[in-house]
Amino acid sequence: MPEPARQQAQRLAFGASLRLIRANAGLTQEQVAHAAGLDRTYIGSVENGRRNLSLQAIWQLADALGVSPRAFFPVRELDEAGGVQPSQAGT
Repeated sequence: MPEPARQQAQRLAFGASLRLIRANAGLTQEQVAHAAGLDRTYIGSVENGRRNLSLQAIWQLADALGVSPRAFFPVRELDEAGGVQPSQAGT
């Protein structure tokens, strides 16, 4: 059965946030994986939206990168028309 598009989009957004935060910190996937106690291939799968994370893994990644777990979740702000627009990750 095909996976709902929304769930896939959420994983892709989380992965993009992780990749951006990691790159801004100047760290490789391997360095983050080591600091978080995770495998490098797991980090790659998360960044590519192929992995659904546990809360524990989110906390491990946040601790390894020195950020709040909320940094991985784009904040939505109301636009002038009353809709929502995602802001940049980590802001």
